[in-house]
Amino acid sequence: MKQSHFGTVSAISIVIANMIGTGVFTGLGYQLLTIQDFAAIISLWVIGGLLSLCGAFVYAELGALFPHSGGEYRYLSDVFHPSIGFLSGWTSSTIGFTAPLAMSAIAVGNYVVASIGIGHPMIIGLITLLTLTAIHTMSHKASGAFQSFSTGAKVLFVTLLIIFGFSHAEWNFDHFAPTISTAQQMTSPSFAVSLIYVIFAYSGWNASAYIASELKNPERDVPLSIIVGTVFVTIIYVLINMMFLMVAPINELTVNPETMMPKELVVIAGSHFLPPVFATISGLIIAFMLISSMSAMVVAGPRVLRSMVNEYMPSQKGKDISTIPVKSIWIQTGIAVLMIFTSTYDTLIVFTTFLITLFSSLTALAAIYARFSMRSVHRPYRMFAFPATPVLFLLINLWIMQKTIQDKPMDMYYVAGILLSGVIAYLFFSRKKYQVNQ
Repeated sequence: MKQSHFGTVSAISIVIANMIGTGVFTGLGYQLLTIQDFAAIISLWVIGGLLSLCGAFVYAELGALFPHSGGEYRYLSDVFHPSIGFLSGWTSSTIGFTAPLAMSAIAVGNYVVASIGIGHPMIIGLITLLTLTAIHTMSHKASGAFQSFSTGAKVLFVTLLIIFGFSHAEWNFDHFAPTISTAQQMTSPSFAVSLIYVIFAYSGWNASAYIASELKNPERDVPLSIIVGTVFVTIIYVLINMMFLMVAPINELTVNPETMMPKELVVIAGSHFLPPVFATISGLIIAFMLISSMSAMVVAGPRVLRSMVNEYMPSQKGKDISTIPVKSIWIQTGIAVLMIFTSTYDTLIVFTTFLITLFSSLTALAAIYARFSMRSVHRPYRMFAFPATPVLFLLINLWIMQKTIQDKPMDMYYVAGILLSGVIAYLFFSRKKYQVNQ
């Protein structure tokens, strides 16, 4: 019998793979530019995990309440207004998934070339992206099997890396003891901006919400996959960053402030405790790990675009939303290809993460509002510690956004551009929808 839906394991794999990507292998290098206190740095990753977990509880409740593909596009449209949902979906379709996908493709090319010494990074990244797109347009069975396998292999490698790193590290936890400096750095604007890189590394914890219509049991699998995936990745992130700091000198891990190019943290740390042959094959291993992340983004992102097309394009009305959105997958890939040729790494991280934070904050507001406006509706899952969970999520997000606007004002022009283009697109498509319905 043909499998037409993703199972629980595939859903958890998509969440974990979406999260463990370029961010955790590059973020520490940027944080060390302004924060040298080890306790403050680990606090960054703990806070990022707790923030993501609060968001996971929010999305788990809404995902079970609205078991349809599209994530916050669906939630914000149904709870607030279609215009807000459209802006969210527009952001996800144009930048939210495509930017990380483009950066991961470039990183895959760089790692492969660094290992084998031949080839062009951009060409290798493009071939990888196109191959993954082809795999995920075949069938749910092929897509789910590849995602589960690649995620399992990635988790195994990261776990072994942490174990080997700790086994060769000098166990001096005095470096991680909080001091007065820790408190000072944790209240500085630099700490808030560094959280941007952490949030980028954690982004993807809500991935299964985008494919809800294609899960066997969305009311169960959306909350389960989001919460299990987020808790697991938080533990991994804290441990791997502690390992990086314990085995390698700060000057080797810190990015060059002039170029702002990401450092290959796994290779740098690995050179201190793994055999020399690791330096040769490490690029290929990391490339494969990033391919797993790219794979998950190819799966999740297009479901938002498909949901929007089905709603705003009359010719698509009534189409089965449990099938694979082949056209939407190829459209997302096309946008990512364009970004590969035109974008820079640091700028993409800042304004993409700002927009993701903005709409996830609105989603938390939607969860609070839905509790009062939809009292009689059955909720298969109720979030932990309501209303503290969404309120804490909101407050931290607002603090991060405020500090980012102060520290990176020029990047806000990109944010404004994306939002403005979304408003124009909404006016155009909603008018067409209205005319057809008359």
